[in-house]
Amino acid sequence: MAENPSPTQVLFARAVIARLAVWPVLRIAVDSSWGGPESKEKRSWMAGEVIDAFLSSKTTSSEPDDTYIEELLLQMMADEFDCVVEDLSGEIVAKDVINLWEDIKKGAIEESVKYWEEKEKALNGKKLDYAFSKKGDDTDWVDEEEEGSSEDDDGTEEEEELSNQMEVDENVPDLIDQGSKSEPVVDEDGFTLVQRKGKKTNKS
Repeated sequence: MAENPSPTQVLFARAVIARLAVWPVLRIAVDSSWGGPESKEKRSWMAGEVIDAFLSSKTTSSEPDDTYIEELLLQMMADEFDCVVEDLSGEIVAKDVINLWEDIKKGAIEESVKYWEEKEKALNGKKLDYAFSKKGDDTDWVDEEEEGSSEDDDGTEEEEELSNQMEVDENVPDLIDQGSKSEPVVDEDGFTLVQRKGKKTNKS
């Protein structure tokens, strides 16, 4: 951050810090100490890097856009927490940060600070429920409730499939033309002749 930040820049910094604090994957990374014993300090450092990206820009054209901020966040998550984020949440956070910077220009930064700091305060002390789901070579974290719902859906699909198979099996006899069956033929020596679609028969 600049050595002598303006009051609005301080508010922007507070808003960015609060916004990152409520980012679910970053909360989990910090609470689980994925970045080691200094995980909280790493989160603060991440916020500082994002803030400096804006405060160090000299002109409007040199200000970072949401794509740059998203890539910056994802790279820091990978480097500091060994976490690859693929759930698009980084894009959402980046756009929120851009909106915070625009709020400075519109004179609405105070309201934004209040909004995000209240959300951060509401989450203090709360733990996120999550579970790891192995998908190929990637490990993702998913909500346990959603995972259970998915399993229930799979069970329902299997039951429906089994039910459909049973209905098909029950209807199979109706598809057979009973009149097309011929009675077995026995020759003079008592052997049964097997008829095969009109072809010459052999003794069995």
